[in-house]
Amino acid sequence: MTPNISLIIINRFSIFYGGDQAVAVYACIAYIICIVYLIFQGVGDGSQPIISRYYGEKDLVGVLFGSSAEVNARIAEILPIFLISVPFVAVTRVTTASFYATEESILSYILTYIEPVLMLILMFTLPPLFGGQIMIWWSTVIARILAAILALILKQTVYRRKLAG
Repeated sequence: MTPNISLIIINRFSIFYGGDQAVAVYACIAYIICIVYLIFQGVGDGSQPIISRYYGEKDLVGVLFGSSAEVNARIAEILPIFLISVPFVAVTRVTTASFYATEESILSYILTYIEPVLMLILMFTLPPLFGGQIMIWWSTVIARILAAILALILKQTVYRRKLAG
C-alpha cells in the first residue's frame, strides 16, 4: 500500500511544481523503478538484460513505455537521481522483512510507513525552498535514504537489546 501512497504524494506535488509533464516523467520513472524493485524481490530477473542493453547503448528506456521524445529526454536526466535510492530501498525492505520474521512487527510497521511520511514532510519543505520540481525527485530519494538509515539504527538497537537480554 505504501508505494501507492508515495505515488499519490509525488503526483500531487509534481502537478503543483512541474505540471502534467512532471507527472508523465514520473510515470515512466515509476515503471522503471518498479522493474528495479522486482529484481530485488526475485521477480524481475528477465528484465535485467533489457535494461542493461539500453543502458549500454546509451539509449532511453522510456521508449519502452511509449512516451514522447520530450519526456524521454527528461527521463534520461531524472532517472539517475532515482537510481541513487535503489540500494537504500533494498536495505529498508530486507530489514522490514527481518523484523516481521523475528516478531518485531511494530518496527516493521514503522519502516513500512515512514517513507511516505518522510516524503510528505520533505515535499512540503524542500521544493518551496530549493527549486520546485527537481526537489520533488530529490525528496523521494532523501526519504528513502533516511528510511534506510532508520532501518539500520533500529536493527542495531534490536541486536544490542537481544545481546543484553
